[in-house]
Amino acid sequence: MSKKAVLGVLAAAIAVAYGGSTWWAGSQVKSRYDTALDELPKQTALVRVTERQYERGFLGAVSTVTLEIGCATDATATAQTPAKPAKPEGTEEEESDEDEAQADATPPKPLRITFRDTIRHGPLAGGSLAAATIDSELVLDDKTQAQVKKLFGDAKPLTAHTKVGFDGGFTTDMTVAPAQFSEASKGKFAWQGAQVHMAVNAARTQVRYDLAMPGMDFSDARTGTTMKMGKLTAKSDMDSSAGWFLATGKTEGKLDTLELVVKKTGGPLGAEAVPADTPPKVVATVMLQGLDLLGEASIKDGLYTSSGTVKGAGKIGETRIDKFELTSSARHIHAATYKKVADAWMQSSAANGCGKGGSKAAQAAMKAMADQLAPDLKAMAKYSPEGGVDRMLVEIDGKRGEVSYMAGMAGVTDEDLQLPGTALLMKRGVLKANARLPMKWLEKMAETGAQTGQTPPPEMVAGLVEQSEEKGYVKRDGDDVTGQVEYSDGSLKINGKPLGALGN
Repeated sequence: MSKKAVLGVLAAAIAVAYGGSTWWAGSQVKSRYDTALDELPKQTALVRVTERQYERGFLGAVSTVTLEIGCATDATATAQTPAKPAKPEGTEEEESDEDEAQADATPPKPLRITFRDTIRHGPLAGGSLAAATIDSELVLDDKTQAQVKKLFGDAKPLTAHTKVGFDGGFTTDMTVAPAQFSEASKGKFAWQGAQVHMAVNAARTQVRYDLAMPGMDFSDARTGTTMKMGKLTAKSDMDSSAGWFLATGKTEGKLDTLELVVKKTGGPLGAEAVPADTPPKVVATVMLQGLDLLGEASIKDGLYTSSGTVKGAGKIGETRIDKFELTSSARHIHAATYKKVADAWMQSSAANGCGKGGSKAAQAAMKAMADQLAPDLKAMAKYSPEGGVDRMLVEIDGKRGEVSYMAGMAGVTDEDLQLPGTALLMKRGVLKANARLPMKWLEKMAETGAQTGQTPPPEMVAGLVEQSEEKGYVKRDGDDVTGQVEYSDGSLKINGKPLGALGN
């Protein structure tokens, strides 16, 4: 065979191979779209796929999907109470609380969002080696586009570029454009945009992401209230094998600054009318700086544990906070049962506020779901679940205050599970709370509160603390006042003593 013939056969083989790879890549992408869109409505009653179009070609495809977010129209209709018959002439009947609730609790109309994905099939997709690349954007009608332009100008409000690997995993880079709004009678809003990089494995059970938000400013012209948020960054590595409600892993974040100024118009209650042009008065200012955020979750022996911590410094009014720290957690949550309860709740139209909240149909649906889930909720008590604030610490001028509390269940037996819910809670419920506050803080709070007549004058604080100490309600530890409350085994103790023994 001549050299030209050999090269011709080789070129044909490469073309066939490339064409087969492209066709395979297109088939895989189409299959994954179908699977994802079929699963989406099963997750929650608040999201539905109303329109799907997939126009596939050899080298690429265009997918257009419309999502409806909110309560479905048919759910609203079925949950409403039938109209009442007309009242007999000459009679008067006041509208019941239930009627008022029905009138005020009608869910808002659902929001519709359309996404268009422009897909390029691999193995050379968009100039890169991949099964496919996807460029996504919002599709807006003329009316919505005009409204969006007021905020985002000529920029596309949301765009994303996705690269799909040959194993089915993908990475996505998403951008939310900066937005601005300003109107003298309403206020100002300036959003500096956001960027997200996300990597997902083929099974969609492992997710890693990095988030960056440069900042945001907001002001309300009517009240004068303002909020400024500095740069926020976050990263996460999560495993959702057990479901998104039970995602495990670690999330870290950092917020440079958060400033809030709250104002109000008018004067004190009962005071004379304040002129309309009187500027709002500042009633509270909060400045937080250098916030560190940490979240962790894990599953061990079928039990789910999660915790979240925020640390930083700041200022409230004229008071400088040298350090604050808040850690909360939940432990010993039976993962399989929790997932069952959470899924049922998310898939229930009534639980998500659809229909008129006060209607008989909505009430019946909620009761039916509560009755259905009651045995599962009780069963979770056998694993001694607990949750609360592990530590809330504030340090000011070298003085430190701490508060913590935990609520849960302990020692629940199969026999206990036969009890009604309230009886079970009273028998096996556990509550523990601890507090340590500097005496100077109590005096300062009394001084502030005395100006409004809400607390006793500062000079009475020492006497009140002494009386409480004599009765056993609090203890003195140097310059601090401490207290401990514990409820367990059906009895209440304060500072280690039964409630009935205090004061003796």
